[in-house]
Amino acid sequence: MAAIDAASSAIVIREATSADALVLADIERRTPLMVGDSTLAIDRGADYFAAARLMEAATVFLAEVDGVAAAVQCGALHPVLLGGVGRQMLYIHHVRILPQFQRRGLGRLFSAKVRETFQ
Repeated sequence: MAAIDAASSAIVIREATSADALVLADIERRTPLMVGDSTLAIDRGADYFAAARLMEAATVFLAEVDGVAAAVQCGALHPVLLGGVGRQMLYIHHVRILPQFQRRGLGRLFSAKVRETFQ
């Protein structure tokens, strides 16, 4: 598949809201983790945002392509001490991209938006 053409596709990456919870959960169920010959599907249940609320400064993002929910990614800032210097590190997790949008450059665009948000 070719990379997503930003000129011909309307790509929207935004902070997800509670109204998106069912769509986000559906994306995760439809994109199981591959572990060797096994798959692991995660179902966050009725409260998709419960895990994110356990972290400070966490945000869940939704990517849409031409109005279709395509991917979910969560980012959280965590304070760390590196070489005696306090810093903020961005932890990116919950990355799921629906199969029809994989290997077309959406992950790169999506991750750039998440990093930009936390700068």
